[in-house]
Amino acid sequence: MRFKVPKQQPESFRASALYLSGEIKGLSPDRVEFVEVRNLFTDNARAASAVMDATASKSVRCKQPAYHFIVTFDPKDEAAGKITPELKRKIAGQVIERMGLSEHQLMVYSHKDTDHPHMHFLVNRIHPQKHIAYDRHQDGRRLTGIVKELAQEHELNILRNREYERQLGRDRDTSPSLTTDAEYWQARREGRNTRERFAEDEVSHIRSVLYNDFHGARSWQQLTESLAARGYTLERKGQGLVLTDGEREAKLSDMGKGVRFNTLQDRFGQTFDDYIAARIERLEVGMTGREHDRERTPDTTGLDPKDQRTVDLMHDSDLPPQIRDEAAVRAADEADMEFRYWNQIEATYRGRQGAVRYAEHRERAMAKQEARDQSWLDRRDRSFMEGLATVYKDAAKARAKWDELEKTLGIGEAEEAVQKDPFLLGAVRGIRTGNVRTPEREKARRTFRYLVERRQKLRDSKRRVELIRSEIEIAQRRTRQAVRDFEMIQKIAGTSKELQAKLMARIKARARALDRLTQKALKRSSLAEDRREQLNKAYKQHRERQRELERARERDRGLGFEL
Repeated sequence: MRFKVPKQQPESFRASALYLSGEIKGLSPDRVEFVEVRNLFTDNARAASAVMDATASKSVRCKQPAYHFIVTFDPKDEAAGKITPELKRKIAGQVIERMGLSEHQLMVYSHKDTDHPHMHFLVNRIHPQKHIAYDRHQDGRRLTGIVKELAQEHELNILRNREYERQLGRDRDTSPSLTTDAEYWQARREGRNTRERFAEDEVSHIRSVLYNDFHGARSWQQLTESLAARGYTLERKGQGLVLTDGEREAKLSDMGKGVRFNTLQDRFGQTFDDYIAARIERLEVGMTGREHDRERTPDTTGLDPKDQRTVDLMHDSDLPPQIRDEAAVRAADEADMEFRYWNQIEATYRGRQGAVRYAEHRERAMAKQEARDQSWLDRRDRSFMEGLATVYKDAAKARAKWDELEKTLGIGEAEEAVQKDPFLLGAVRGIRTGNVRTPEREKARRTFRYLVERRQKLRDSKRRVELIRSEIEIAQRRTRQAVRDFEMIQKIAGTSKELQAKLMARIKARARALDRLTQKALKRSSLAEDRREQLNKAYKQHRERQRELERARERDRGLGFEL
C-alpha cells in the first residue's frame, strides 16, 4: 500500500466527481468497481457534488474546499487474491476514521482500470454542521502512518512513496530509482516497457568509466562505437537522450559537465536523429556498427526456429572447442548489441513521430488562438468606429485623418495633438453655444475622452494578430520540417508495423545466440568487464525463461494437452 496526495487539488467537486465516475467523454463508467459515500443522501456524481458545493458555500474563508487523495495497493497482493472489494471497503472506512473525516461529506471511488488497484477519496473539507474547514497540515505524515498501520494489520505490502520522499528531501539513497507515474503512462501509451534508473553509486561509476569516451569522441559514430564496446547505447527520450545498458538508464546530463545533448550535436556537426537515419541502411545489410573480421555463420533467415537451432548446432559441431566458444561469445555480443541498436532506432522513430504530432497540435492551437485574437480585433475595431461616429459627423474621414497624423507625427505625438484639438479630425456632432451644449454635443464630449484608449486597444489587438500570424508561419515551417524528418526515417525503416517485425527478428536472433553461449566461454572472453557482466545477466535471464517455458510445457503434458 501507499498513498498519494496530488499537488494540484480539485477546483470543482462536480468535474472531479464526473471524472472519477467515468461520466466524462472518452472515459467509461466500467472503470468504477464500487462507490462509497459518507454523509450524502446519494452516490450520483452530479447530485452529490451539488450537495457538496452547497455545503462548501457556507464557508467564506476556505478557498479550496475540495480535498483529493489516493490509496494504492501492490499488484502482487492482488495477484495473490488479497485485494477484494470487501477489503477495500473496510480499509476505506478505516482511513476515513483515522484521518478524522467521519463527519465530513465524501465519496470513495474504487477503480479497476490500471495495473495498480486504487481508491480515490474526494472529500469536502467544510464540516456540514460546524462550517469549519478540515486542517490539512501535515496530512502526508498522517497518511504515512495510517497506511503503514493498515498494511501491517491486513498483511499487505508497503510500497515506496517516492513523491512524498522527494517532498521531505529523503530521496538521496543509492538504491535504483523506480519508474515515475508519468514515465509509466507514457511508456504504456507508446506500447513499450519501462526501465528503472541506475542507482546513484552506479551512475558515479559509469560516469568515471565513460569520461574519456564522451570527451574524446569527435563524431556520433565514434561515440556510439566506444560506448557499445562497454555495452552501453544512447536512446532518444523526450527532447534528449538517455544512456542505457538495455535494462536500466541514466540521463545524458548525469554523465558530467559538458555532456549535454545540444553540446554533442554542435560538437559533432550532426543531429543524433540524422545519424540514426543514416545508420539504418548499414544495419539493414548486417553491419552492427563495429565492423571486424569474424567467422560467418550460415544464414538461417526464413527457417523455422527449430530448424534454425538445428543448423546452428550443426555448424558449431564443425568448429574446434576454443574457436566455437569465441564465436559463440562474439555472436551473442553482436546479436545483443544489434537488438539494442534497433531499440535505439525505434526510440528515434517514435521521437520523430511524436514531433510531428506535437507540431501539428501546436499549429492547430495557434490557429484557434488566431481566430480568438481576430475576434477581439473585430470587436475593438467596431468599438473604435462607434466612438468616432458618436463624436464626429464623418467617422470614416476622421479615422483616415488620424491614420495620416500617426504616419507623419508618430503614434504618441498624434494622440497628444488629437487630445489638444479634437477638430483636427473633422466636424464634431452637436452644437455648443458658450458653455451650453446640446445633448448630442455633450455625448460627443464624454465619448471623446475614451477615444485614445479605444485606439490603443485596437492597436494592441492588431499587434497580437500580427504576432500570432508570424508564429503560425514559424509553426507551419516546423511542421513541414518534422514531417520531412519523419518521412525520411520512415522511408528507410518502413512503417511502424514493419519496424516492429524487424525488431522481433533481432529478438529471435538474440535468443538463438544466447542458446549457444556458455558461462565458461563468457568468463574466458576478452570483453570489457561491464559488457561481460551485462551478457552474463542476459544469459541467466534467457536460461530462466527457458526453464519457465519447459515447466509450463510439463504442466500441460500432465493435463493432457500441449501449448
